[in-house]
Amino acid sequence: MAENIRKKGSTYSYRINVKDPDTGKWRSIEKSGFKTIAEAKAAMAARRAEIIENPESILVKEKPITVEQVYTEFIEKYAQHDREQSTIRRYDCLFRNHIGMKWGKRTIGGLKPTEISEYLFAMTATHSYAYIMSIHKFIGVLWDYAYKHKYIKKNTFFEIQTPKDDSSDDFVEKIYTEEELDALETRFSSTNLLTAFKLGRCLGVRVAECFGLRWSDINWEKHTIWVKRQMVWEDQMWTLRNTKTKAAIREIDLQDEIYYYLKDLKQKQEEQKVCLGAAYHQTRVAIDNGRNKAKTIEENPDLINLKENGDFLSTDSSKVLFRIARDSCGIHFKYHNLRHTHASWLAEHNIPAVVVKKRLGHTKEETTLRYYQHITQGMRDDLLGKLNGCS
Repeated sequence: MAENIRKKGSTYSYRINVKDPDTGKWRSIEKSGFKTIAEAKAAMAARRAEIIENPESILVKEKPITVEQVYTEFIEKYAQHDREQSTIRRYDCLFRNHIGMKWGKRTIGGLKPTEISEYLFAMTATHSYAYIMSIHKFIGVLWDYAYKHKYIKKNTFFEIQTPKDDSSDDFVEKIYTEEELDALETRFSSTNLLTAFKLGRCLGVRVAECFGLRWSDINWEKHTIWVKRQMVWEDQMWTLRNTKTKAAIREIDLQDEIYYYLKDLKQKQEEQKVCLGAAYHQTRVAIDNGRNKAKTIEENPDLINLKENGDFLSTDSSKVLFRIARDSCGIHFKYHNLRHTHASWLAEHNIPAVVVKKRLGHTKEETTLRYYQHITQGMRDDLLGKLNGCS
């Protein structure tokens, strides 16, 4: 590589001649604005080292590309083909409300990591740590795409700093006590959402999984229920689609409480259907048959969560549960917390982690093990009882 340093006005510049690894042709890279020859030489040496380490860094497209252009291209050429619709909707929300609104018209190569870091740190005053990290993760997706397509010389995503998670007690706060659960169940018993609550409490299912459960998923002889799908709002209608991960497809053993509750509920629904006759509502949902396959419409799906008139309930109903719990019980309710509570209860009662992992449909072992790392008072009492019994 030939090199040259020269004076331009009151400052110095360097020029490096490099061979394009794709075409074999030589091209010049020049940068100016250095106050001294020594400063120019140091910058030139650093640039040379960068090119030696990563020759493709010189292949960045000459035409500046904006963050918005990168996002649009990523969605249209890639995400539409290998991402779930729910994931794309989340990308769209994060881009519209944050990334695009803040930096959409900026060139992606000109955006400094410090700017992004400052924005993420400022968000701690108004947003949760988990939400901030979801933005950070999506920025990583876009920057990785831009780097692989040679729109930026260097993937500066790894230089972005993020705030630390200071919610050390947050995990504990997500666990409801038996008294709180009983109070919530008593209050919800007068609503058509009691079933959804009991399924979350007894089985630890996710909210989308709960409303996707069908009577045909239950094996009454084995006392089990299969979790095979989730209910999502997609393409302007409620859709039953596969669970997000393969691990989430699972067969859950039903304890007597929920087994006999469901058996009684099924009989009541059948009687109600006969009683209402033509007034019983006919419903329909879309069935997602897999990527690149057309959806089908199913009339009167045998969903477990129904209103008395036959209308099915959806994940939007969890918002109603939140309002009722807050206004009537003074409890901050989130459906997913039932899952945390169920998992914590299993850990406290010394159920093997491998069994809990399968029951909850966790993909990663560490997700399950965190419940065992949270030592509850019940665990302490159990340990003390065992130690006393050994003495």
